[in-house]
Amino acid sequence: MASTYADDVKYQKMLDESSARLFELNREPNKPQIVFLDPVPTENTIYTPKNKIEIPVRGVLKDESEVSFLNINDQKVELERTEEGYKFAANIYVGDKETLIASAADVYNNLMNASYSLKRTEVDAPQVKLLAPYASDNGEIYLTDDSPNLYIEGQVDDESLIASINIDGVAASYRPDDFNPTFSATIDIRNKNKFNVITKDKYGNISETGFHFNREAADIMQNNPMGKTWVVFVENSNYQNFASLDGPSKDVSLMKSAFARYKIHNVIHKQDMSKKDMERFFSIELRDLVRSNQVNSLLVWYAGHGKFINETGYWIPTDAQRDDEFTYFNINALKAAMQAYSNYITHTLVITDACESGPTFYQAMRSGMQDRSCNDWQATRFRSSQVFSSAGYELAVDNSQFTKTFANSLINNPNACMPIEEVVTKVTQAVESANKQKPKFGKIAGLEDENGTFFFMQKE
Repeated sequence: MASTYADDVKYQKMLDESSARLFELNREPNKPQIVFLDPVPTENTIYTPKNKIEIPVRGVLKDESEVSFLNINDQKVELERTEEGYKFAANIYVGDKETLIASAADVYNNLMNASYSLKRTEVDAPQVKLLAPYASDNGEIYLTDDSPNLYIEGQVDDESLIASINIDGVAASYRPDDFNPTFSATIDIRNKNKFNVITKDKYGNISETGFHFNREAADIMQNNPMGKTWVVFVENSNYQNFASLDGPSKDVSLMKSAFARYKIHNVIHKQDMSKKDMERFFSIELRDLVRSNQVNSLLVWYAGHGKFINETGYWIPTDAQRDDEFTYFNINALKAAMQAYSNYITHTLVITDACESGPTFYQAMRSGMQDRSCNDWQATRFRSSQVFSSAGYELAVDNSQFTKTFANSLINNPNACMPIEEVVTKVTQAVESANKQKPKFGKIAGLEDENGTFFFMQKE
């Protein structure tokens, strides 16, 4: 037994010496190489969402020899040996650190240290806005015909570049190098009542925006000599430095009910607009919507405070300062904005239900108002640019007799259509007898007018 034990010791020693020699023969000086598969560094920078204190990492560690360890930010990472190398996956705590440091060594103590800058990225999902067809705030789209295909044009708003835009399986066309790009696509809408726009930015933030169809507008467009008709309400009620108003909200609701009986293709309702909001909306947003959606007739209704100073009328934004004329919305700016898209519009009607707004772009009719007929094709085909103002120079009361009579005129109209001149007559009579306000009606000075007029066409 002693001889056998001695032999075992001898053989073990020989084996250890052989292994040691083999170990030394295989010694190499190369450090382990780390490859991050997710996230993939860009120019030695790793991008991570700014709201994360831990980031998931995945990759492979490559070395000619056996690897002893891998640490990332002093956190031990488990390794799985495969034919491709040592795979790893872990959640690494980064907190508010500005670097990610990976260290690894093989059995020959070849030590690797790799440092990456950490850059926090935004985490907000892209926001989608349709330009054509126009979608209301609740995502409703009024279709104008029964075509099986729908052309879509829109814009994405995001802090980062956009990686993809997909509309019901159709990749939209856009410029990937543009921030906040516009996009377009044509989709098949047969047997569909909705579609989704899925957008993804370069950092993986995804949004899915749904839109649904209202096919009633296709019927509205038929036999409507006014063409595609839009109504825009601007309701300013909650003021920062002026008295808040209860009337505008009630008035807009009343007018919406009245217009529901008529061939109105789309209603845009803007509330509590700042001066910046008003300037941007009328100069850019509404212009683009009118152009993209091929609007023929446009009615703009303002309800809120107004001012008339030095022969200039103003609508009062909700953030306006008292006694600071510069913070008011100059109605001449509205006219200038409308001139930019008057080429697309056949009929323009501006209704101002505001105290003291004044007759800024009011141009009185030289020969008084004409009687208009629904059978007068020239009145619908020739351009018109008209304004109807509730109060002129006088202070308007919060409860608007002007709006009440306007709505009742439309609601109680027994005819297939109603020209604005007929509404003006009824409203003027009612308002003057009630509180002696003097509504003003006329053409918009500076905008093209061919003696056409605005008709309200009843639904059949």
